[in-house]
Amino acid sequence: MSRGRFQDRLDYQLGNTVNEIFLKIPGPEARELFHRIEETALRMEVSYEADDGRILPIPILARPRVITRKQRDYFHRVCLEVNKALEKLAALYVESPEIRDLLAFTEEEDGWLHDIWPRVAKARQTIFGRLDTNVDLAILNWDENFQFFEANSIGVGGIYYTWATEKILMDEVAPYLQRVAPGLILTPNDDPRFLLLQQITAHARAIGRRRLNVALVQDLSSPGGPDEFGHLVRFLAGHGLTAVHCDPKDLEVRGDDLYARDFPVDIVYRDAEIAEYVRREAAGQDMRAMKRAFEHNQVLSTLSGEFDHKSVWEIFTDPAFEGCFTQRQWRIFRKHILWTRIVREGRATEPDGQTVDLVPWLRRNKDRIVLKPNREFGGTGIVIGKFTDLDDWDLAIQAALILPKSMVAQSYVDVWIKDFPVLTKDGITLEEFYVVCGFYATPQGLGILGRASKKRIVNVAKQGGMTAVLLLV
Repeated sequence: MSRGRFQDRLDYQLGNTVNEIFLKIPGPEARELFHRIEETALRMEVSYEADDGRILPIPILARPRVITRKQRDYFHRVCLEVNKALEKLAALYVESPEIRDLLAFTEEEDGWLHDIWPRVAKARQTIFGRLDTNVDLAILNWDENFQFFEANSIGVGGIYYTWATEKILMDEVAPYLQRVAPGLILTPNDDPRFLLLQQITAHARAIGRRRLNVALVQDLSSPGGPDEFGHLVRFLAGHGLTAVHCDPKDLEVRGDDLYARDFPVDIVYRDAEIAEYVRREAAGQDMRAMKRAFEHNQVLSTLSGEFDHKSVWEIFTDPAFEGCFTQRQWRIFRKHILWTRIVREGRATEPDGQTVDLVPWLRRNKDRIVLKPNREFGGTGIVIGKFTDLDDWDLAIQAALILPKSMVAQSYVDVWIKDFPVLTKDGITLEEFYVVCGFYATPQGLGILGRASKKRIVNVAKQGGMTAVLLLV
């Protein structure tokens, strides 16, 4: 066996034995460890606000997942290529009627896009996003079983929580694991907060901003959900940037400068799509300052961030668009992007490359398909054909056809299941959880958000929890 394959097998075996190492921690110490993890998480505000205003903890699983350097380097390279492809889409949207037809922008959003793009067409496009994936880190053919579910390019969640979860497990759990297995040396991945800071700094320099004042812009009137922007403001301020947290309506233009109240702004880090600013305009709010920020390329993610509809995966998996991307990107799409099509009447290529009448094909192949809202997030409205009876499946397809471009059909893959130690009234036991990974990829590094749930739809908003994905040294 070659040295490379030997190392792969060693990493695989070690990754699969972390549970065994954890379970060797004496019972009373392990119970105390679980309590410390929970107390530390609450102190570090790893929590979210429920719609009724209650602050609820986000569960953190006590055993880390383990990633090798080889895996990490591969995921980083692949994710950077996917991001480069996403950054091309604004230009393709303006130039190609066929691509415009696959994106669910309203007439008002399209107006903003066409107003803004000519002013920034030759400017730097910068996305800070998260690519959500299905991957098992503890199998030998991990690279053959790695798929992208979707892209999140605007106000992505988990930036603070990823760092906090890794820190908690490094501080509390790693010393116990290393005491039992001295050869198990773990380290965190790149801190997504630093990656965001670096992207903000690089973009500011690219557009000629010497001063670096950042406004983190978010709807402050809507309760509920994770609250990370306050943590990010404090982090940026602690690393030399001047930052403020504000609502979009707080932005205004004075002379040639953008302000948030009396705070001069160079870069806007946004938490919403243009759709929100269009809705606010319709309600009578003045969004001219926000639009001007786009026109001067002061917004992160830039205009290309708008192109995170799930139907973008149709562009990446339909051979008709192969010429829009590099050969390297198209090889990655074929290997790792899940086949996706907008649910609509007409002809389309199915996952095996045959041209079919799409709607009848979807009815016949429900066990191979999941239906997803094109622009929703948080796991809302997903219908998994394999676990839905035929009548309900037909109703879901009919509902999708009523609202054009509202739903996509995507190839179904089983979400990976892993065992994790949990604390019960009877002691420490292993329980199964569905797990997914989200990758924050920038030229400077790779951050990894690990999530787990008892439900197939893995999302914090669906009472999911966090897992730390730690690098094996």
